[in-house]
Amino acid sequence: MSKFRIETETDAKTGKVYAELYCPDDAEEPIARTEPIFPNSEAAEEQIKEMFEDRMSQLREE
Repeated sequence: MSKFRIETETDAKTGKVYAELYCPDDAEEPIARTEPIFPNSEAAEEQIKEMFEDRMSQLREE
């Protein structure tokens, strides 16, 4: 099973955090990037992890 990596950055304009998803975890380019909508890095990481795990679970069921 491939592992994934989430990196977060703060958007200079809004002060909000966006997340980048890397899969596999050693990829150099992200496969997805969110808008800067999160209040902090912890919230971004948790929500992205949940979304990704939910989607992977759906794919396994198909």
